[in-house]
Amino acid sequence: MPERNPSVLPPGGPVPGPVRVRFAPSPTGTLHVGSARTALYNYLFARHLGGSYIIRIEDTDVARSSLEHEQSILADLAWLGLDWDEGPDIGGDHGPYRQSERSDAGIYRQAAERLLNENKAYYCFCSQERLDELKKEAQAHGDAPGYDRRCDAIEHAEAAARVAAGEPATIRFRVPRTDIVVKDIIHGPTEFSSAVIGDFIILRSDGGVSYNFAVVVDDIAMEITHVIRGEDHLTNAARQVLVFEAMGHEPPAWAHHSLIMGPDGGKLSKRHGATSVGDFRGMGYLSSAIINYLALLSWSPSGEQEKLAREEIVGEFELQRVAKSPAIFDIQKLNWLNGLHIRDMSAKALSEALKPFLDLAGGADVMPPAVSDGQLVVAEAAVQTSLVTLADAGSQIREFFTLSPLAESECLPELSEEGSAAVLEMALAGLDRLPEAEYIDGAAVPELLESARALLKEWKKACKSADIPPKRLFRTLRISLTGRTSGPELPFLLTGLGPATVRERLEAARPFTDQAL
Repeated sequence: MPERNPSVLPPGGPVPGPVRVRFAPSPTGTLHVGSARTALYNYLFARHLGGSYIIRIEDTDVARSSLEHEQSILADLAWLGLDWDEGPDIGGDHGPYRQSERSDAGIYRQAAERLLNENKAYYCFCSQERLDELKKEAQAHGDAPGYDRRCDAIEHAEAAARVAAGEPATIRFRVPRTDIVVKDIIHGPTEFSSAVIGDFIILRSDGGVSYNFAVVVDDIAMEITHVIRGEDHLTNAARQVLVFEAMGHEPPAWAHHSLIMGPDGGKLSKRHGATSVGDFRGMGYLSSAIINYLALLSWSPSGEQEKLAREEIVGEFELQRVAKSPAIFDIQKLNWLNGLHIRDMSAKALSEALKPFLDLAGGADVMPPAVSDGQLVVAEAAVQTSLVTLADAGSQIREFFTLSPLAESECLPELSEEGSAAVLEMALAGLDRLPEAEYIDGAAVPELLESARALLKEWKKACKSADIPPKRLFRTLRISLTGRTSGPELPFLLTGLGPATVRERLEAARPFTDQAL
């Protein structure tokens, strides 16, 4: 990765100093791939510039938030390899890292009272019924709904006395009557009207804090330099810019990336199929492929190569190369990338990754019970190039060890063709040179496969001398060993099945050859 000066920041914000970014999920469900992409962009940006990547849990929605969801999100982030520098599980110098704990400590109330005292906020005593009526009136006239500032006219001393007497009140932010500009790295300068924003609530009557206020207080406390998130938060940025300025702080640099859409152009949801990181993990996708694919949604590397390792993406990632156009989730491209990443795995890594997807207990729908660890490693290597996901391995490996009944095979007539009998006799005579696959790990696979290839080469040479075409050699052996004309390469079959099984199947094919017929 190229050396970068962490103090040199891209345009879009006047934030000096080392980069500090945060991913702030709400623990109200599992980790959606759209949220994972936001987490990834924050991670890549921080790692590219040598900065800090922080996890903050925004759990102020008490009714829907749960520790179980928080743990699930953190587990999925860890599986993706998006390791963080500070967070609720590892701590740090800018905690607490859960908004509920920060709320309990009175952090948000203190900040809201400071704005009250500086005349940048005011108490609002309007009932929900009145606010609903205001909204209906605005909609009836075709206007954007907004608060009419009725309570802004109440003197602060009077309002404070009413609150002290127990009257319920919210705290509203006093929005200046000027247009608001959000300087965004991806979208460029975006202007918002203060009339559309309106005086928004920062603290509810029950003491609960609003999203737009809490995140600003937290971002200031955690010294966040860049906020990278979905473009659905762009309007929120307009409100947050005002709060930053009211608190006496420069806003961070903003970068609002596009959302992930389904093939139909709608926001990616369950109607399009799997949407959570956990779903894709359970379906046999690799974390490296998920990272690779999500990075390419709206961002492009400098070259034409699309299959990239994490380190390569970190080395190239820049926010200025993130497009603002919508990103369409293409499952076919993810499948293609996942297959490429599977093919890059070592035998040991593949075997470890496949364990959750292979049932070795025996039975009709699972792996054959007599398969040894060594044979399984060979079979895994044999199907590696044809896997789209890890979940595909079970059926393919079962097929590897299963002989389709020759008497029922559509390929049976081929065994009666001239030369088949000679091929079987030659192969049976040379099986004593086929090594046993008795080993535990994949270290011996290349050597054993090479022995099988050498044996096939000798058989091919002998067939040439006997005027038997190479195609007859390979077709006869494959049909005899599997009952099919396609499948794993013969060196894998010879090695994985082992001499005893190979001999048994070749002898069983003898009655169907030209000699017998």
